[in-house]
Amino acid sequence: MTPEENEALTRVGPGTPGGEMLRRYWWPVYLSEELKAKPVEVRHLGEDFVVFRDTGGAAAMVARNCPHRGASLALGRCEADGIRCCYHGWKFATDGRCLEMPAEPAGTPLVNEVRIRAAKVQEVAGFVFAYIGPDPAPELPKWDLLFREDCHREVWAKPDYCNWVQRAENGADPFHSMALHAPVYPSIALKRPEVEWERKWYGIRQCSQYPDKLQNVSHQLFPSSTRRHGARVGTVPSEYLHIRVPVDDVTTMTYYVKANIAPEGPYRQVCKGFLKVERGVYTQVEDGWWGIHSNEQDRAAQESQGLIYDRSRNEHLATSDRGVALFRKMVFESIEAVRQGKDPVGTVRDPAKNELIIFDAAKNFSDQSRKLGEELAV
Repeated sequence: MTPEENEALTRVGPGTPGGEMLRRYWWPVYLSEELKAKPVEVRHLGEDFVVFRDTGGAAAMVARNCPHRGASLALGRCEADGIRCCYHGWKFATDGRCLEMPAEPAGTPLVNEVRIRAAKVQEVAGFVFAYIGPDPAPELPKWDLLFREDCHREVWAKPDYCNWVQRAENGADPFHSMALHAPVYPSIALKRPEVEWERKWYGIRQCSQYPDKLQNVSHQLFPSSTRRHGARVGTVPSEYLHIRVPVDDVTTMTYYVKANIAPEGPYRQVCKGFLKVERGVYTQVEDGWWGIHSNEQDRAAQESQGLIYDRSRNEHLATSDRGVALFRKMVFESIEAVRQGKDPVGTVRDPAKNELIIFDAAKNFSDQSRKLGEELAV
């Protein structure tokens, strides 16, 4: 990979090849339950916004800075039909229209000329999703753990202090489990699986078959999400969705769904909030391997690559990296598609065709690996 290709792959800001591609998707930008009466600053794809609820309860997201003289709307007041800037009282609707300029003469034409940038917003499965790309917006694909109703659901979010591609490549790299996650699954430790990658319209389906008959089927939902199965001894099997959201070039916020499918309700949804982590600080355990808690092994490895991993310097891809190579190919194909005015991978335009997508994620465990996994995942 050339330095120029690495730049195109990793940069997320406006006007960058990768950033323009990423703006063609809906992304979670906040947890619904955490969005209360006050506006909240969020950084998304290298830009600063404010997420808020009007007093009617509708979620919205607008540019952070008031177009009057740049005061932060995070200091503003949520009102019935929008948000009011604290500095001179200019008020904006959730769609970006300016509604009031109390310091200006009545009937000023300026109120109809000024707008603030506003995202399209919808709330699904406990997340506030936003779209900041060009019109018309695509559909939010109906991934099963976001839209199915027959499940208990836990949601939370956690930052990762590295570029989004480092996080996303992990989802197309099943071989890392035999090494990085050896403490959790000792029966497959350093045992090479046979892996099949299948390109799908939504991303990649991958099936790993290990020597001890452990099989793992997972899905990478382009551009950066993973849909996987996480069985545990003595509990109902859990299904997981990880949505890795580019905050800026060097920070990723991962939004998590853990779901337990159940034939009967009542069903519950729990929000665990935003978990705090510190770059380079990981919970230590005595496991005879890496000494890193299972919940932090991926983050530790990916953050250790640097804030933005430079793939142009001394990287040597091997046969085990075919999934990573496929993912990168899809990114570059999507960047080129957007440049040509076309849709990137995984775009859904027709609401009538946006049907619930049930993924066949699956995993089986030997008793030893399940037992240890349960102990380490507390």
